[in-house]
Amino acid sequence: MKERVTAYCKKMFEMRFFIWHLVKLDLRNKFRRSKLGMMWTFISPLCLTMIMAVVFATVFKADIATYAPYILSGILVWDILGSSFQAGSYAIITNQFYIRQCNHPYSLYTLKSTLVYLVTFLIALLSLVVWLIFINPKGILIGALFLIPALIFYFPISWAGTTIAAYTAVKYRDYPMMIPLIMQALWYVSPVFFQEEMFKSNDLLYKWFLYNPISGILNLIRAPFLYNRAPSLRDYCISFAFAALLGLWAFRIAKKNGKETIFYL
Repeated sequence: MKERVTAYCKKMFEMRFFIWHLVKLDLRNKFRRSKLGMMWTFISPLCLTMIMAVVFATVFKADIATYAPYILSGILVWDILGSSFQAGSYAIITNQFYIRQCNHPYSLYTLKSTLVYLVTFLIALLSLVVWLIFINPKGILIGALFLIPALIFYFPISWAGTTIAAYTAVKYRDYPMMIPLIMQALWYVSPVFFQEEMFKSNDLLYKWFLYNPISGILNLIRAPFLYNRAPSLRDYCISFAFAALLGLWAFRIAKKNGKETIFYL
């Protein structure tokens, strides 16, 4: 078993340049013939944030200067989760040409998609940095210190989510149509744009806020960038547990469906 894992990791390392080539190709194709290109990664969350901030700040009578960064940080992190479980469903399907021609590990293609999502996240994160320049410049420095630890958790969560989505979509072609509805429902019951005070009106909702793993995952970015403090040990433990559970699920589904995946393409 140990020899197999070592050989597998060695093969993935040897193919690092091919993986990076696929990442660059994906990013290039994503913005092909666009005048603004990758700037849309920066502009899109800002525009969505402004719309949501104006609407919800009016409804909940919140201060737009502090509420907007809260929404923006939530959108940026949620995009990683959403991309992993939604766009990640095509990670294997869209690369079936390579799969039919080459005997590469399938995890190569899910890893490629995960790296694309993380690169996109880092570019989009600049929109939060720009906002903080005017309202909380100290948060930029503290956030930079804790960005690497956050990415250490976001990477396995995204890779596991992409792996689960990719194998499920190959076998069940209804998955890409069904998962957006599920993610949309989770969006509305998670603190992506609802603040903690908004959950305190109901004990059950507040317990959901406290023990929702998405709260801990969001705090890995929100705590340093918005509140000038390190994420709590609880946030790291929740994120670790979530990453571990997703990782085990991804490993199981990949091991179970790996050999028969080619027959579904």
